[in-house]
Amino acid sequence: PQAEIYRADFEAERAAREQLHAQREELQEALERLRLRLEGEGGSRSCLEELRHRHSELGPPPAPSGFGGAPPEEGPDLCCPKCQYKAPDLDTLQIHVMDCIK
Repeated sequence: PQAEIYRADFEAERAAREQLHAQREELQEALERLRLRLEGEGGSRSCLEELRHRHSELGPPPAPSGFGGAPPEEGPDLCCPKCQYKAPDLDTLQIHVMDCIK
């Protein structure tokens, strides 16, 4: 009975290692596909740099006004999913998130 327990444990560990190896292979393939996609887009890095440059030149955007001077309705919350930073606009949020996840 003791040998049977050891054998079952060994086989369970082997199956777990094989499953982890398969998952690792799948993740590596997905990573490679994403890298190729980013390289194919080519301009994604330059687009991010352009957004940074544009926002550093312009400063914060002016606050939109509602009809007749009434306060505008609140737009969707633009928060960083990692640190909950509230951004004034989508471009600023995208720049922040790219820096925040590094």
